[in-house]
Amino acid sequence: MHYYQFHIGDYKSHTHHLSLMEDLAYRRLLDEYYLHEKSLLCGVETVARQIGMRDHAAEVRFVLESFFQLTDEGWTNSRADAEIAKYREFAVAGKRGAI
Repeated sequence: MHYYQFHIGDYKSHTHHLSLMEDLAYRRLLDEYYLHEKSLLCGVETVARQIGMRDHAAEVRFVLESFFQLTDEGWTNSRADAEIAKYREFAVAGKRGAI
């Protein structure tokens, strides 16, 4: 996905307690998740490097543990997964309509 809806009110209500670096980490994690449409890698340091925040692994860890779930596939986010599923449904429906 190269675009996702950003609900400012929802985001603010769930993230008002984050520091500036934690907020930046969360936005970058979401961007990475939506861009690749899959779970994030398991290692915190690896994920921190992947989003350009290797010097802020503690903040990345806090955000991952607060907003993501660690599974066998990596760090997942249920809301992002739901949005990605809706996007894929829409894309498939669009392809069927074009035929």
